[in-house]
Amino acid sequence: MARKVTPAQFNRMARQAEQKQKNAINKHNSQVKKLQRDINSYNRQVAAYNSRVRSHNRRLQAEMNRLQRVRSTTRFVAVQSATLTLHAAFDEVDRAVEHGDWTDEGLQLADLAEGEAANSAAVVNALLDEGDAPNTTDLRTTVITNELAGISADLDNRWRGALFSLDSQNPDAARHFCTSAREVLVMMLDFAAPDDEIFLEVPDCQKTPTGQPTRREKISYLLAKRGVDEVSLTAFVETDINDVLSLFRVFNEGTHGSAGKFSMLQLRSIKDRVEGAVKFIHHIIAI
Repeated sequence: MARKVTPAQFNRMARQAEQKQKNAINKHNSQVKKLQRDINSYNRQVAAYNSRVRSHNRRLQAEMNRLQRVRSTTRFVAVQSATLTLHAAFDEVDRAVEHGDWTDEGLQLADLAEGEAANSAAVVNALLDEGDAPNTTDLRTTVITNELAGISADLDNRWRGALFSLDSQNPDAARHFCTSAREVLVMMLDFAAPDDEIFLEVPDCQKTPTGQPTRREKISYLLAKRGVDEVSLTAFVETDINDVLSLFRVFNEGTHGSAGKFSMLQLRSIKDRVEGAVKFIHHIIAI
């Protein structure tokens, strides 16, 4: 036999049901608001990304158009060739992005790759430009903050030493800077992808004549750790590093006279190119 419910009990049960309904509505509204915030945040990120991509695309196109107009010289034919090779490597990345299903991380790296291609063209244009610009920027200032210190104090010290030598009054500025900067770029990969670690994970990796994993193997390994398994991007990163190294070889030729016979505009462009490459590689190694 069912038990009778008193008016007081009924009212209490009704209030409990009403409160439960209110809690459910509040929870639903809270979830809707959170979803809307997430959507708005995502849309802002997409808008910012698209804006950055358009900016990089315009800059790359502008630098490549300018490169076609400037007068070529035999002194810088190697860096010009390296820049054109890097641009072709980026075109491969661009086509792969258009026809592939890339992760968000991969798309971000592809965006940064376009910036690297533009940086490469910009420094060649600066080298081919016989003019100069006022020294409005201290060559020893840098956008590199804690990236290298987070890998190794020695790497950070090497970079600071490279900047210290980059003085317009230092006739060996070119040699000192490029020697230290080259070590920084190469050692970043070695720290992030030690030979033993690669041999353990990829026993059949490609090796150099001295039996070490090739630079491309290191790059491929590091990209895979980021969840980015894209052949075109691996090739681009290797080409980008080679591009900077070719710049060092030319830079090393000018070891006499004020700042190694480079103008302030050229010195700043070279420094900016190296800084961009350091940040690009740092993003890949994700330490």
